[in-house]
Amino acid sequence: MNPPRPSPVSADWPTLIRSVPAMGRDLLTFRYRKWPTGTLVGAFLGVAYLVNPLDLIPEALPGIGIIDDAFVFGVFLTLLSRDVKKYLTWRNANGESNRHRPS
Repeated sequence: MNPPRPSPVSADWPTLIRSVPAMGRDLLTFRYRKWPTGTLVGAFLGVAYLVNPLDLIPEALPGIGIIDDAFVFGVFLTLLSRDVKKYLTWRNANGESNRHRPS
C-alpha cells in the first residue's frame, strides 16, 4: 500500500511560509506594488477578534471554545496564501526568483 501523497495545498505551505518575509521586504521597498489590502484588513480584524473577550463560542467551554478562533485564523491563512501565490507569480514573471537568496 502506498503512503498518502500530500495534497497540492499542503505541499505548497513550506514555500509560501518562506516567501512571506521576501514579500514583506518587496512591499516595504515598493518593488512589489500590489498591496494585499484584503489580507491586511483581515489580519487586523482577526487580531481584534482574537483579543476581544466576546466570542461566538466562549473559551470557557472546554474543547469547543477555540473553534471560532481557529476558524478566524484559518481564514487569515487562506487570504495570506492567496496573496503570497500572487506575489510568487509576479516574482517569477519578473526574474526575481533568486534575488533574496544568499550567495
